[in-house]
Amino acid sequence: MEDSTELTVIEATASALVRPGASIPEIVALMDDYQSLCQALLHDSDWQTIQGKRFPKRSAWRKLAVAYGVSFQIIDREITRNEEGELIAADFVVRATAPNGRYADGWGAASVAEKGPKGRGVGKLYHDIPATAETRAKNRAAADLFGMGEVSAEEVDRRAMYAPDEELKALRSRLDGLDQFLADDLRDWWKEERLPAYPNLTHEQAASICDKIDALSTTGEAWGEEENE
Repeated sequence: MEDSTELTVIEATASALVRPGASIPEIVALMDDYQSLCQALLHDSDWQTIQGKRFPKRSAWRKLAVAYGVSFQIIDREITRNEEGELIAADFVVRATAPNGRYADGWGAASVAEKGPKGRGVGKLYHDIPATAETRAKNRAAADLFGMGEVSAEEVDRRAMYAPDEELKALRSRLDGLDQFLADDLRDWWKEERLPAYPNLTHEQAASICDKIDALSTTGEAWGEEENE
């Protein structure tokens, strides 16, 4: 008895149409799920209103990325400096990858020509330029991967990177309430971390300062208790 192997050649049918990857009900359900997730997961602080329209901020995209199990990887970056060696621009390419292996690459750029908080020139905020470019690239990659290409607040206006006035006022109140000992410790830490001046803080930087104040206050209370024993 002889073994025989038959090969069947299946010819692919060419089509000028790009067909959906799922049924219409499935696609509509996924879109509805995305909208419902945004409503349930995101808060007002995750949105920035620019010229009367709301745009999702960095915090919104990071929350959604965690919800979808998406990871980020920097594919390429380019830092541009002038003849004096000062940083003047940055370009990033970031890849967002879903658990199923599907990915999207996002490009983001920032330069000193843009406006900083309160509409002022960026000036000495050189350290914010790469951060802004990276944020824009991550937001774009996330938006293309699962956000239906929605534009982020940081892409429209770099000032969306900075802490809102209400958050800065709350931080100022806490700073004004520090005693001299804790204020000196915080000032030293602020310099070590190379954080910008108070009006130029991002939301994440303002939050880290609040965390540091909490830590210093706890340490100060413990030290005071030991002194009283």
